[in-house]
Amino acid sequence: MPEKKQLEWSMRSLRNIEAIRDYIAPDNPAASRAVLNEIRKAAMGLRDSPMIGHPGRRPGTRELVLNRYPYTLIYRLTAQRIGIVAVLHQSKKYD
Repeated sequence: MPEKKQLEWSMRSLRNIEAIRDYIAPDNPAASRAVLNEIRKAAMGLRDSPMIGHPGRRPGTRELVLNRYPYTLIYRLTAQRIGIVAVLHQSKKYD
């Protein structure tokens, strides 16, 4: 069985997560925790199935759309790691 790749979060992705928490938590702390847990769970799942996401809009990236919440993980793969580039709300436009 191949060794699992290391998961790394970019500063941008960490800021995205912080913004998600800051937006949801004041009105519903439990919902904020649930969303953040789902994001982490999806990211950890990439270690087992890194190709599960579809090719990204930017060259060299892949996108994993969360089923339960309106967020997408943008990530890059290398031989050793999975780099989470961003965590974006699906209503946000990006190129």
